[in-house]
Amino acid sequence: MLRIACPKCGKTLYTSDVESFYPCLYCGSVFSGKYGPERRRERRAQNQIPFLLSFKGRNFEGSTLDFSKRGVGIKILGRAPISKGDVLTFPIADKFMSAKVMWVKKLSYKSLAGLRKIPPNISSPLAGGD
Repeated sequence: MLRIACPKCGKTLYTSDVESFYPCLYCGSVFSGKYGPERRRERRAQNQIPFLLSFKGRNFEGSTLDFSKRGVGIKILGRAPISKGDVLTFPIADKFMSAKVMWVKKLSYKSLAGLRKIPPNISSPLAGGD
């Protein structure tokens, strides 16, 4: 067991996993011993929806991992050449979603990314405008 201190109240807690996020038993603050306080402001719903991403002339298979009101987590098979700040547009079910890449974690066989949704532009052909 490892001893860690809550970043909000400073009380000592014990854990065997410093990477996972847990609430403090004393003040309720959610944090990880490795990553610190939880920064997500919204609850996320797990929902895996497959999609095909066309980016920089290449196609990548992917799927959503979770959704919130303003964001989406995705997994892309292979090492997609996406970077923080890129804007991706991809089909989800029967609609297109545009989102800005907020973070990317590239692993040997897949890439994980956190995206912030971009509201549809009324004049965009992807948004169903005239």
